[in-house]
Amino acid sequence: MDFQLLASKKINATLNEFWAAISIWLNNPHLINKRISSSKIILKAKLNVNNVESVINNLVNIDDVSELIKNDMSNNIESLNVIELSPLSIDMDLFTEINNEGIFLIIKKLFPRNNDKFTSTVEFTIVDKNNLCIISLHKRIDNEKNSLGIVWPYKIMFNDDLKEISIMLNNIENNSTHASIEWYKNKLFPCLIKWMENNDNYNDKNSFIKQSLSLVSIEKYTELYTNLKKKYGAKLVENWSESTDPKKYVYEDIAIASYLILLWQQEREEKIFNNKQTFVDLGCGNGLLAYILTNEGYSGLGIDLRKRKIWNLFTSTTQLEERAIIPSSSSLFPNTDWLIGNHSDELTPWIPVIAARSSYKCRFFLLPCCAHEFDGRKYQRDSASNSQYHQYLIYIKTICETCGFVTKLDRLRIPSTKRICFIGWARNYTEDQSELKDKRIEEIINARSLTKKSLVNNSEGISVTKWSDDFKPRDPIEKARNCTQIDRNIINEIIDLIANNLLRKVRIINSPDDDNKKWNAGGSIELSEIANIIPSTTLKQLKNECGGLQTLLRNNSHIFQINNGLVQFRIANNAIENTRNRKKRKKKPNSQLKVKPCWFFNNHPDGCLLTDEKCNFKHE
Repeated sequence: MDFQLLASKKINATLNEFWAAISIWLNNPHLINKRISSSKIILKAKLNVNNVESVINNLVNIDDVSELIKNDMSNNIESLNVIELSPLSIDMDLFTEINNEGIFLIIKKLFPRNNDKFTSTVEFTIVDKNNLCIISLHKRIDNEKNSLGIVWPYKIMFNDDLKEISIMLNNIENNSTHASIEWYKNKLFPCLIKWMENNDNYNDKNSFIKQSLSLVSIEKYTELYTNLKKKYGAKLVENWSESTDPKKYVYEDIAIASYLILLWQQEREEKIFNNKQTFVDLGCGNGLLAYILTNEGYSGLGIDLRKRKIWNLFTSTTQLEERAIIPSSSSLFPNTDWLIGNHSDELTPWIPVIAARSSYKCRFFLLPCCAHEFDGRKYQRDSASNSQYHQYLIYIKTICETCGFVTKLDRLRIPSTKRICFIGWARNYTEDQSELKDKRIEEIINARSLTKKSLVNNSEGISVTKWSDDFKPRDPIEKARNCTQIDRNIINEIIDLIANNLLRKVRIINSPDDDNKKWNAGGSIELSEIANIIPSTTLKQLKNECGGLQTLLRNNSHIFQINNGLVQFRIANNAIENTRNRKKRKKKPNSQLKVKPCWFFNNHPDGCLLTDEKCNFKHE
């Protein structure tokens, strides 16, 4: 089989780094190919063959792959009539640990994001450790739709002597202008190089969990997520009444709902019952997850200490309550099957405890985000060898297991960096041991809280046991924390301090409107240096306003700009260009110009760099 070169590059990398990059590509094609939603390995095998080309030719000549993958792949693969196969149990992440010998076959099914335009596609990959290369080709299942991969075989190989990686394509001469060729050359190839050069970043040995969606069927998840996205997505985005990004939150909660529905289907099948599970979403936020689950036939409740505007869209079909959850004997849900903690902040460590104490049959789904202790304090890691997030996951897992849960972990496919979830699937103790287990739970709460539990009266005057005296829920009224609430005089003092320090570092430039006009553009100051010239009490006020000094500077971007940690004046001609681009993007009318006074005209010793006609701000 004749392969023509698409691209090659010399790279200072090891053979192991090449195979590590290949493993990332084979395991996660959706990272680069955005047409792919997910993929599923159908078969991995070692080939007893010397002629790889004959294998490729036989794979190319397969007409109908739908029959090939319909049943047990290990039986159907014999229809290829090319090789003897022996099952391979090794994980693809371990290809770097296999001696550089042997030939392997990997067969995957790729699932599309857009089912209307693209078809599920079968990918055949030959991993040739003898010749340090892989050869892949794709076969679409539905010939009426587009394939998720290129239709011709391609090869990626590494020359260990020359330290050179290459990508090649079969039949390139007849298809040299095809768009897919440019994608493999300009998208896939650079990514492989990046993975080889930054191998440590993409193969973190301390990663808490490597696989995603490992507890549900990838195929079923892709189908369900696509259907729910069509059913709810566009309508919810269109009617979103919150200030947050609708696409991020809508599609993230659709993904979580898809995952939970499949998890609960699996539970009903394993434990043999028909009634759909009940749920309580603690810290439900916008209520969207509760809304979707309720509409999909699951009876439940969403609770949050602050009502959101979007609730008005849901309340006709969804039960949502505005109240604070204080971990105590009154915050139990004995008749609920599942508790949900989706980015539940200070309630996060309490979710397994509340589930354990609600009833022996209560389970939980927990997606940690912000790290908190039982008493509401910010969690402090006790080991510098791991990140704060990684250490907190270890801590939460300890709590789950202490509460007596058989705890499963998974990585979700959501637009968030915090996507590791915990599932309290079953108990690791018998029901008659519940009292003993509860004493162990009390021990860990007391060990991690500043004070012990106490008796208090609830709103009805009934005495309840509060599990941690120091626990305080967030303020139900969300404060504006963007430096807009600081006294304007203080803001002006800080601006003047920064401006005067910039002006001391004289840098003279010419006005774009008048070559005879000289203007002091000032120097640059590091953010840390600015912090030193501002009074400590003022800095403390800024830090309480979410973002502090940088937020204040961003709020005054018509005066200052930050480049690589250095603060400078925003030069007027750049300001004009930026303003034009911004207004073009937002499609604002020109009447919005010249509303705000020009700071430079009123405060800079040389006035404004621009004339009144050219400046976007008022000269007065």
